[in-house]
Amino acid sequence: MDVHVCPWWLAYTFDHRLRLLVHNPEKLFGKYVRPDMTVVDLGCGLGFNSMGLARLVGSSGKVVALDIQQKMLDVVMKRAKKRGIENRIEPHLALKNDLNLHVKAQFILAFYMVHEVPDPDRLMDQVTESLSVDGRFMMVEPPFHVSKKEFDKCIAQIETSGLVLEESCKIFFGRTAVLRKSA
Repeated sequence: MDVHVCPWWLAYTFDHRLRLLVHNPEKLFGKYVRPDMTVVDLGCGLGFNSMGLARLVGSSGKVVALDIQQKMLDVVMKRAKKRGIENRIEPHLALKNDLNLHVKAQFILAFYMVHEVPDPDRLMDQVTESLSVDGRFMMVEPPFHVSKKEFDKCIAQIETSGLVLEESCKIFFGRTAVLRKSA
């Protein structure tokens, strides 16, 4: 599978304040994320969703902002410091084919990134391993890169790793699934 990782400089074209009009993180994830939680933002980019997640987890929660590009993480922390929430966000540099993640999270988000992963099965095994029991994984994929058929196939593959489809949500410009880890 040939994949292409979005370069850090291109992220500025979609990771800005106007995006709040269609992808407000607090509205999209507020149903799943509560104060004191540990959450992971896979492929966090410049931190658009990480900032909203940090507000949701509150001062005693933690957001692991994970990316494979150090430049992205540098921008995330610069933005977090500007907002006074840098103590809630932990930048984490993943390896090319390994999340290198050592936390148990109650919520893991993959927004517009699964289609960029060279080995989605390995990713899903690592997501499942990093979720606490009853933890949720939300996957949002862009319909202009991922067809409905490909998305459904991806969900079926994820379910073989131990997650169960809980619901499909409507998100503007997104094919979305929320999966839960059962005991």
